[in-house]
Amino acid sequence: MRRLLRIIFVSYMLVLILLGFFQRRLLYHPRKSPDLSVAQFGDITSIFPAASDVSIRCTDGITIRGWLLHNEAVDPHTDVVRRPLVIFFHGNAGDRAGRVGWYRIFQQAGADVLAMDYHGYGDSEGAMSESAMQADCVATWNYATETLGYKPADIIVAGTSLGGAAAVLTAVAHVQPDDIPAGLLVVATFSSMVDVAGSTYPWLPVKAILVDRYPSDTRIPTVKCPVVVLHGDRDTLVDQQFGRKLFDAAAATSADGTPKQWVSMTNVNHNNLAEAGRKFVLPELQSLIERWQQRQ
Repeated sequence: MRRLLRIIFVSYMLVLILLGFFQRRLLYHPRKSPDLSVAQFGDITSIFPAASDVSIRCTDGITIRGWLLHNEAVDPHTDVVRRPLVIFFHGNAGDRAGRVGWYRIFQQAGADVLAMDYHGYGDSEGAMSESAMQADCVATWNYATETLGYKPADIIVAGTSLGGAAAVLTAVAHVQPDDIPAGLLVVATFSSMVDVAGSTYPWLPVKAILVDRYPSDTRIPTVKCPVVVLHGDRDTLVDQQFGRKLFDAAAATSADGTPKQWVSMTNVNHNNLAEAGRKFVLPELQSLIERWQQRQ
């Protein structure tokens, strides 16, 4: 019996060591590509004829790449913005090229899109981590506001799954009266990675070994822009309870008095968000854009 217990203990410790060492490989699943020039993707340029490629250098020296998706060349510096800009952060797998369904939703809602790949994803340089994501968020926001010239009030920050944590990070950084985005919209995201990992691996001391924690529920209370949280009721990867916990942590109303919005997406799971979730996401996004239009 003692020998058996010793074997179990040693095996458990080995598993902990291996999971601790390889945890980022379990969390991040990038698809690498040497070239994701938007001109190669006819399904993208057909809905955004003026789409262009974007390269942004982050504060850590890494260059990330993405797309600016719009229908016509518009110079926000002229103060004539016909469509709001959605900064879109995708989930933990693949790259920006696999999100056509989301781009169609944004286009139908009447928004242009800035979609960047994180460190180590697609044709971006570097390797992914929570600190790398923070650098991506800062660089992307600065590019939208400084290089492209969009005012914060013309930008909606959106994200799905892990991208929801990036969207929260971005919105949290901009809470001053003259620096508040037009809205924060997150889909199938979570309260914290500790909650999700602890639910997935209840037999592990997740709090002790997890490096990238993404504590969105402790960050979101300071967000001042309108908040919309959507989550599928059939989600088996990120249980809906964690999306609800994030929603509950947000302030009841935004700085302009807009109540936060929770949407439970019926018969939607984690892998069919853009398809089955479209009928839930589109009206919420359109509502944010209507509020934006009223302020113009």
